[in-house]
Amino acid sequence: MKNSGAVKMYLAFAGLLAIAEILLLATRNGNLPVSGLVLFAMFYALAFSAQKSEKFKGLSFTLQIFAFVSFTLYFPEMFTNWGFNTNKLIVPSIQVIMFGMGTKLNIGDFIKELSKPLVVIAGTVMVFILMPLAAILIIKVWNFPPEVAAGIILVGACPGGVASNVMTYLAKGNLALSVTVTTFATLLSPVVTPLLMMAFAGQLIEVNATNMMLSIVNMILIPIFAGIIANKILYGKMEWVKKDANMIILGIATFIAGLIIIFIPFPAVVKSLQTGLILVSWAVTIVSVTIIVIRRTQGPENWMDLVLPKLSLGAIMLYIVIVAAHNKATLLTIGPALFIATIMHNLIGFGLGYGTSRLLRLSDEDVRALTIEVGLKNSGLAVGLAYDVLKSQAAALAPLIFGTWMNIAASSLASFWSQREPKPKEQKIRK
Repeated sequence: MKNSGAVKMYLAFAGLLAIAEILLLATRNGNLPVSGLVLFAMFYALAFSAQKSEKFKGLSFTLQIFAFVSFTLYFPEMFTNWGFNTNKLIVPSIQVIMFGMGTKLNIGDFIKELSKPLVVIAGTVMVFILMPLAAILIIKVWNFPPEVAAGIILVGACPGGVASNVMTYLAKGNLALSVTVTTFATLLSPVVTPLLMMAFAGQLIEVNATNMMLSIVNMILIPIFAGIIANKILYGKMEWVKKDANMIILGIATFIAGLIIIFIPFPAVVKSLQTGLILVSWAVTIVSVTIIVIRRTQGPENWMDLVLPKLSLGAIMLYIVIVAAHNKATLLTIGPALFIATIMHNLIGFGLGYGTSRLLRLSDEDVRALTIEVGLKNSGLAVGLAYDVLKSQAAALAPLIFGTWMNIAASSLASFWSQREPKPKEQKIRK
């Protein structure tokens, strides 16, 4: 009852703010800074109400994104220059998110699911093929500029995102399959994503397959590897980890290694790997030092589980507002059409994933997992590649919008399935 009262209060506040925003628009004052503040407060009130509701809790972060994007479009100068070009923070933000994914990887589950490889292979093929085909259909219908169209294809060419695992769990799907396909597709992405971009978007924008491959290794594989190492240090059963002296030596060694990497003149072709290697070194340093502090202060052993989710959410918010700030004019001109196209791209992906899974006569749990896996993409990686490899801010717009929308659609789908138990069915393809 207490939560119910809070939900009603926040919703009432959001309603009043919505009325205020409508009045501002009606009086042609929608471009005033106060309009941005009202929108920010309105979406945050909705986010708080969602946070207090068990049914809509998953939408809270998405509503916070709407709040900050609204604020950013009114005050873009606050996010474009912090004494340096804030675009430089996009790749490190994605690396932080992937590091968090690495700390959660259960290699045992991954190997177990690979012992029945046909569904994993089928799911991976679906992830990489169905969404690029859907993207081609979308850009045939909408006549977007070439770089924007390339961004839509880039979304489809990326592997599934970590959010797919959370949504599969909520939808009562096969979580082990979801994690395995996400991991397998991610490991293949340095090769497959550049090839798909060359094939489907090469005529729209210049695609350097080698640079894209190295950028994916830097943004995805190296941080995941660092996360796995951190996981082993924290939760592994190695005896030497239990001694503080060993942790001190490891922390000093990895900190020095990171400093050395900063000053190594990397050849241009592999320059993009430098930040990833520094991240690996200093992530291990931070984990090693924190372990000692936690032991001495008798702090919570699961401190990383408490910190990383918040850090990852902050990183997601950071790259979203930076992209929005740097692309205000383009978002306001083609944003509405691109938003509709992105919604269609996502829904077609869900439809193709569901239909193909049904044609393969998979179990209900597998169908749910692969439907969500196909429809939800690693939009953060797509944003990073747009900036780091394609050198195009316009190409980053579709992944930005997709990443925001897909959580709304997936939350709704997961909520629908969560109310319905999967039907037991023979999984013929696994035999």
